[in-house]
Amino acid sequence: MTSCSEYVLDDIMAIIAVPLEDFAIGTSAWQLTPTIPHDMFSPNIYNAVTIGVQPATVGGTLIPIRFRTGKAKDEESYNVAGRLHTVNVSCEVDDRDGDVWDNLIILERTPSHLLLTFRNGQRAFVSATKDTYLCSVERDGGKTSVAFRLYNLMGIQLLV
Repeated sequence: MTSCSEYVLDDIMAIIAVPLEDFAIGTSAWQLTPTIPHDMFSPNIYNAVTIGVQPATVGGTLIPIRFRTGKAKDEESYNVAGRLHTVNVSCEVDDRDGDVWDNLIILERTPSHLLLTFRNGQRAFVSATKDTYLCSVERDGGKTSVAFRLYNLMGIQLLV
């Protein structure tokens, strides 16, 4: 029998993809708990790719997000040893700027942790490894969507 609890978070305003080498898991800022104290969380986000309304990082790149398309889903599974959560984050992007496609390719090829910002101001973190990160970009007619799938032990961790 499958024991599964899941929740869906809608209305993501920004997704910041922080390359793995810019935030090392195991530092003092990292805790394996459902919440991370905001003052202990300080990844280097200068090389990050931001999918959002406005650039959230200095020196990073921006991909415009389409209004009200950002969603995150955290599924918990007790049947998979060592990988208890599957986190899916998705949105549609505005790809009219030619540089957007270059940045989407970077997202597909560069394993990253995700820093999520919701419309109500709440922020969350999703950890990844190069083996547990998957990003796919799809174009269907006039819309381009980005989907991330990450496997980890804690799912989506809220910054408090």
